[in-house]
Amino acid sequence: MKKIPLLLLFPLLAACATPQIAVNPRADFSAVKRVAVISFNGPKGDLAADMLTQSLLSHGADVVERQRLSSVMQEQSLSSGLFDQATAKQLGKLLGVDALFVGTVAESTPPSTYMVSSSNASLVTSVTGVSSGNIHSEGSVLGLPNTQLLSTAANVSLVARMVDVETGSILWSASMSYEGFDIPSAMTAITDSFTSSLVPIWPALYHVK
Repeated sequence: MKKIPLLLLFPLLAACATPQIAVNPRADFSAVKRVAVISFNGPKGDLAADMLTQSLLSHGADVVERQRLSSVMQEQSLSSGLFDQATAKQLGKLLGVDALFVGTVAESTPPSTYMVSSSNASLVTSVTGVSSGNIHSEGSVLGLPNTQLLSTAANVSLVARMVDVETGSILWSASMSYEGFDIPSAMTAITDSFTSSLVPIWPALYHVK
């Protein structure tokens, strides 16, 4: 079996830092007064939308309540998975919003714990998955020489876009990957970073100290 240096496993516990941002140079963010956040596509999409909604609200944005948004989409037989310009215009009129946030959960992996066995103190000979959960520990396993427990963080990758309801144009786009103690905390870190990137360009938001 191929031996892997033990130290190569530790970067799994590190977090990826900043979002990749793109802004439409023709966008007039001063015209955006009220927004709605549609459920993201992919696993945990409702959670991602809820986290972004909370982050936007904490920075002063006027956001349509998500249950109201869901009710309107059900009444109109609209699907977030089939989002297009016509859908954006329809929702804009029904909800009285100027822009919509849509997105995708590209990755949503819970944390895991591994039992690592080695032939000596620095070379790994086998890695066995033990459990998934919010556990972050490291130490030897009693009764098993040269064996220890390592835990990986939750991995989340989100992509989000802010769309003008009148034109269907993308005003702002962002993507980011992050490792956290669990999926909600990782999503919170990402959505807070997304909102922070909007603060300098969207007058409806304010800095949070």
